[in-house]
Amino acid sequence: MTHVDITPTIERAEAALSRYWGHEAFRPGQRDVVADVLRGVDVLGILPTGAGKSVCYQVPALLESGLTLVVSPLIALMADQVTGLRERGIEATWLGSDLSYGESERRWDDLLAGRYRLLYVAPERLTSERFRVRAPRLGVVRLAVDEAHCVSEWGHDFRPDYLRIPEARESLGNPQMVALTATATPPVRRDIAKLLALRHPAVHVHGFDRPNLVWSVFDDPDKPSRLAEILRTVPGGGIVYASTRRSVDAWAGRLREAGESVQAYHAGLPMRERRDAQEAWTRGQARVMVATSAFGMGIDRADVRFVVHVEPPASLEGYYQEAGRAGRDGKAAHAVLLVDERDRKERSRRISAEHPDTKSVRRVYEIACSMAGIAVGTAPDAPFPIDEDRVAEVAGIPRASVRRAIELLERLGSWTPLRLPTGTGLLRMLAPATGFPAGGNDVRLADALLRTVSAEAWSIPWSVSTAALAERTGWTEARVRSGLTSFAERQLVEWTPPGSSERWVLNGARRLRAGVDPATIRRSKRRAEARFRDLVAYADAVGCKRRFLLAYFGESAPDRCGRCDWCTGRHESYVAVPSDEIRLAALVRLADRGASPDDERALSGIPAWRRRAMLAWLVREGYLDHDPATPGRFTISRTGKRYLDGISPDQGSRSSASRSTTVP
Repeated sequence: MTHVDITPTIERAEAALSRYWGHEAFRPGQRDVVADVLRGVDVLGILPTGAGKSVCYQVPALLESGLTLVVSPLIALMADQVTGLRERGIEATWLGSDLSYGESERRWDDLLAGRYRLLYVAPERLTSERFRVRAPRLGVVRLAVDEAHCVSEWGHDFRPDYLRIPEARESLGNPQMVALTATATPPVRRDIAKLLALRHPAVHVHGFDRPNLVWSVFDDPDKPSRLAEILRTVPGGGIVYASTRRSVDAWAGRLREAGESVQAYHAGLPMRERRDAQEAWTRGQARVMVATSAFGMGIDRADVRFVVHVEPPASLEGYYQEAGRAGRDGKAAHAVLLVDERDRKERSRRISAEHPDTKSVRRVYEIACSMAGIAVGTAPDAPFPIDEDRVAEVAGIPRASVRRAIELLERLGSWTPLRLPTGTGLLRMLAPATGFPAGGNDVRLADALLRTVSAEAWSIPWSVSTAALAERTGWTEARVRSGLTSFAERQLVEWTPPGSSERWVLNGARRLRAGVDPATIRRSKRRAEARFRDLVAYADAVGCKRRFLLAYFGESAPDRCGRCDWCTGRHESYVAVPSDEIRLAALVRLADRGASPDDERALSGIPAWRRRAMLAWLVREGYLDHDPATPGRFTISRTGKRYLDGISPDQGSRSSASRSTTVP
């Protein structure tokens, strides 16, 4: 490839960085990514949390004409990014479901007039009809994909709509694509390049090492006491992650009762409440944020001193990304995972519930179609609702299984979700225009409604924004919804309020049986199980935690960091005694076969901490070595081989293991 001198362009980029961000130079890793972005080639950038991924496409957007379209997974993240850019004097906007119809139209007008440098959208919006029609006129010169790991089923936050990005790219005229993420193992990197159809991408992987973080794992059934100890001994603010909304509420309540200043954040809370909670915590008005994984991307607080997971997440990539929100200011911070045997069993149960078998998936399809009154061989005239609770009750399977089955059927092309903006409901006119009130308080709403909907609303459900009707009537949205409910009770309209039911479009006529690939379902479950096994391997790891993480992400590291729980010996001690010798020998044999200690059934009854301690004893005594290529596995040393050569298959020489040796 012909060498192109890009130094002047990089100098302009650094000048823009200084002018708008106040930084004289790019951070490590940023400069190389920006250089290739400015060359116009496709780029895949893997930069860890806090490394400033967004700057890699924001700065280039200022150096040339045209629009940079950014695909981002969360509305809150988009809004925060846009706010930050505007505060720096950079023209940017976003399109999302939280906008009223009028505001959305105003932004589209400004976009088509060329006012903005950057536009943020969710991946779902790329395939909407409204976007398809208007997007080719936007003049998009670059398509930036944030959180690109979402495209891979091996990633920790798979989003099916990310798979449609290459199609959207074609409709935009095939602009340059820049894919960025904070956490991607080598298999995920390959998936990103393949599934996003990157064209000979320049790949940049910047170091995952966070030497200022102290990595710790506690296998402790008394998590409240352990968390209280952490909050007592670690000064400053932080984040406590829990797995479910219910768990978030419970932990937040427990901490408030203990006198802590706490905010809570999860997807079940109203958007305004979530924003207020995030702003209060970001400004330091609350010490602790208790949240699900929905919180964190794009947060702007560098002085986070601790991130504690009171329940294990689904994958090690997800854990690393969330834990990496601690210590972005470069000062010492703590990343702590609390786990016990119940967590392992609960996560295994959830994986099973979230990955139904072929029979259950087909059953969900049949029940959903039957409830909507769709006969085999026919197609409905309008989108139909799926009541997940009722489907779960009839099918006799968990609600989580129903949700997962619906998603699988979407990916398999059986149906497509009709995603309505927040505050938008579905309305079908039942009465003729002359049948609506001509006097009284209702006349204003009737007039606004007749001016808003299309003539098609008399034959099919029509999306209606309660915010738009509120603007037309001068009423509050609550009063508008009440008025529409009243119209429905009088059978003037058929009204589905915002958020009351998700609607789906059946792709073609209903089949006798949904086309489901059993191999796809089994593969999805195996991937979820493998991701959690990696997380468990980290929790149970014998050896330096920092080294384990870096090896997992394909990077080398010293044997000891000197700061993690293993290196500082903060856990329970173990004394090797003669009665343990057979089990110790079994561990050595496993390493000799290249197997994991978790593969040995004979060791399954031993508590995790004791198994780790036994492995530690074998490592420290020189029988086993860490496998540098595979985190969580070990290789047998020469000493270990001599030991096996000198014992029978089910016994061993008592001389070595009989020594009383204390192991941290």
